[in-house]
Amino acid sequence: METHLAHRVANYARAGIPVAVSLLLVLAAILPYGLPKSSLAAPILALISVYYWSVFRPELMPAGAAFLIGLMVDVLSGGPPGLNALVLILVHWAASGQRRVLAGKSFAVAWLGYLLIAAGAAIINWFFASLFHTTAIESVPLVVSHAIGTAAYPLVALFLARMQLLIRQG
Repeated sequence: METHLAHRVANYARAGIPVAVSLLLVLAAILPYGLPKSSLAAPILALISVYYWSVFRPELMPAGAAFLIGLMVDVLSGGPPGLNALVLILVHWAASGQRRVLAGKSFAVAWLGYLLIAAGAAIINWFFASLFHTTAIESVPLVVSHAIGTAAYPLVALFLARMQLLIRQG
């Protein structure tokens, strides 16, 4: 009986890895490292993580979790309230909707999928941030952020793939 309970607890813990890792990535990005604009990494890491898990393990990254991760980014980064929450729900929807095209393919295909979905997320982010501020905000920071996210994707995806191995063990 005790072994059964321990097995169930271990299964729940493994199932929580995607959301926990996503939240830890956001928290790690928000820490004050003394680097200019280092808090901009939080939305990038959250987007990569939600995209990755929505493609490869969508049952472990529900839309509600994507929303909560985005809300955490909004609160910690001081951005427009709900903007990252909305963007991450849309990323979840797009990535899980393209799962059949992206999962099980080469890394390059998954990276290209990220590139396209993240570009759409950047446009949506720009549009709603401009509405929030009632003026067209400068797009250069979003383009730079998208480029950084595209460059960071391989390293973060490798880390997330290692986390996925922890989920499969059991």
